[in-house]
Amino acid sequence: MTQSVVVQVGQCGNQIGCCFWDLALREHAAVNQKGIYDEAISSFFRNVDTRVVGDGGSISKGKICSLKARAVLIDMEEGVVNEILQGPLRDVFDTKQLITDISGSGNNWAVGHRVFGSLYQDQILEKLRKSAEHCDCLQCFFIIHSMGGGTGSGLGTFLLKMLEDEFPEVYRFVTSIYPSGEDDVITSPYNSILAMKELNEHADCVLPIDNQ
Repeated sequence: MTQSVVVQVGQCGNQIGCCFWDLALREHAAVNQKGIYDEAISSFFRNVDTRVVGDGGSISKGKICSLKARAVLIDMEEGVVNEILQGPLRDVFDTKQLITDISGSGNNWAVGHRVFGSLYQDQILEKLRKSAEHCDCLQCFFIIHSMGGGTGSGLGTFLLKMLEDEFPEVYRFVTSIYPSGEDDVITSPYNSILAMKELNEHADCVLPIDNQ
């Protein structure tokens, strides 16, 4: 069995990521009504025995006990991540796999990439390694981010370089949300251009989506 780890970066990345997890759970429930932990759901979820103290004991087969997303949530503002943790999917995410700040990146690629990248590099790497340790055969990292925001474009592409250095054999798939023509954030085009250079150099596959 192969697994993928989803890394949600920035406000946009976490909002879209939350929709992805909701859809994944509903689609799997529709085809797996017996509640069996199978290969399909193990690609994106761990089956955890919540009775085990600490990190929880992973269950590789049998009935679904408690599903935990193979995900790392990163944002330099707390708002969206806090909403997720108070929403209907709050139990799906491991609170130890979250990284937030309070100041935000101010829609500035350089702040996300240079300032927060250096500041949070070790913490991010630790959580990525933790996620990888829970996989039998890690196939890819799936990054979801925006190209126009400071955290999504800056820290999101900083993360790509980290993944290339630390996990060179693991694919790096990126869903990048490009700003629409009606975007009123003046720095969005600049953030997008700077981020595109990093995507060209460090991503294996980019799935571009127009925010419109």
